[in-house]
Amino acid sequence: MTCDLLWRMCRFCHELSTTMSGEQRRKMLIEGRDYGLEAMDLDPSSFLAAKWTAIMFGLVVDQLPTKEKINDGGRLKDMLDKALELDPTDFALLHLRARFSYTIANLSWLERKAASMLYSEVPKATIDDALVDFKAAYNQNADWIENLLFLSKCHLAKKEKQQAREMLNKAIVLPAASSNDAQFVTECKSLLQKC
Repeated sequence: MTCDLLWRMCRFCHELSTTMSGEQRRKMLIEGRDYGLEAMDLDPSSFLAAKWTAIMFGLVVDQLPTKEKINDGGRLKDMLDKALELDPTDFALLHLRARFSYTIANLSWLERKAASMLYSEVPKATIDDALVDFKAAYNQNADWIENLLFLSKCHLAKKEKQQAREMLNKAIVLPAASSNDAQFVTECKSLLQKC
């Protein structure tokens, strides 16, 4: 198979996975990730292969327990960095790298301690790292509810309530294009009440 066919199969698995749940969805995500990895092996300079592989790899990592998530997290970060080298303005990849940084920055002391015992070095990332990429994604796509939610979470973590409220207020008036968006809007409204 060619690289182009494989990354398209990877993307198709992503689209199919949005209509599934549970074990069926997990299997579809793994299948898509594997197509993406194969595409990357064939052509490491293909931006679309790098993008869809990173997206699918990230979705698979999200479903793993903390130990495996940390183990595969470094590899995910490398994939995101590689894809963003090929196109530094892709808002989906900027958002994913920001989510990675946000997750690492929010690891509990216990999770960090456990990870440091298992691995030579826990990936390093801060809320500021996450904020830079969330803002860059926002500059590319200002009406993305999920990104606005995470931007607000970063501002709240930095005790910047006014900026958080601004992002949350913008998110709750946007039309929800999916059930995921509707859940994000609900979370935004809940956070807004706490501000």
